[in-house]
Amino acid sequence: MPAPLFISEADCRRVLGVADVIGAIEDTLLADAEGGVRWSEPRNMKMADRLSNHYHLKACVLEVASKTGGSAAVAGVRLVAHQSDESTGSATRWIVLIDPATALPLAIVDETWNYTQRTVAVMAVVARKLAAPTGAAGHTLGLVGAGRLAAAALTYYRHLFDLKDVRIASRREVTRGALARQARDEMGLRAVAVASVRDAVEGADLVLTCTSAGQSLLSADWIGPGAVVASLETAEPGPDLFRAADLVVVDSREQLKPELESCYGQDAPGRVAATFSEVLAGKHPGRTSPGQRVLIISQGLASLDVAVAFRAYQRCRESGRVGL
Repeated sequence: MPAPLFISEADCRRVLGVADVIGAIEDTLLADAEGGVRWSEPRNMKMADRLSNHYHLKACVLEVASKTGGSAAVAGVRLVAHQSDESTGSATRWIVLIDPATALPLAIVDETWNYTQRTVAVMAVVARKLAAPTGAAGHTLGLVGAGRLAAAALTYYRHLFDLKDVRIASRREVTRGALARQARDEMGLRAVAVASVRDAVEGADLVLTCTSAGQSLLSADWIGPGAVVASLETAEPGPDLFRAADLVVVDSREQLKPELESCYGQDAPGRVAATFSEVLAGKHPGRTSPGQRVLIISQGLASLDVAVAFRAYQRCRESGRVGL
């Protein structure tokens, strides 16, 4: 049996560009809408040890047709392990890719970098599909958070939108200031650090919250007509915005149902109008008027992690180089 490739974080950084990550996400969401993703049962296996470390195991099979022609099938098993205090950044994130034709392993992929890219890239992809037109005015992004995810998010929002202004809020002045400088110096964006969440999001037509707060951050009064608000934590939009949003879109009804009920009540899952896959595939019309306020919530789909890992595997095979 041939040994599987080991694809490191450095390999992934080297072979994957912004277009690769976006392409893998779009192809997989479209495939999911047509039944091209098979999920494990249960969807998420969890356990903890005596040291309070947490372990999660997810798996799926992808049968994905590419926009550039052809199709590919791959199975993936994703293992995540982290300490109870996730703020330490200490974690294991591995994906084992398997060839469904032979049931033999293709690669073991360190998805530490991939995970960050996938997490924010999918929000930008779906926001682009649901954004209201701005014409020559361009878009204003209100970014809540200034950590690793926020920094990566700027790359994808900049790629998919004509960003005229970026306003960044975070708990610490030093972090938001540093990210604003990075956005100006390295990306050429007109970015400023602001003192409050309200200052960041009020009047912005694009909003992304990506913090570790685990609580409500937004008020419906701050979000104007036509805005698309994307959140990586279910609680961050807050109850009044969740209720006031004209269109609520999530990555997975099944995965998010318990969190929605916990944050917003037993009837909250009924307010979900569509999934990411349904919107991208045109099975749901998405925005139907320019003034609608749209709320996007994501918990994260293992199918996208597997897809990005598989794209890294394909690129490594094409280049003939693995390891640095």
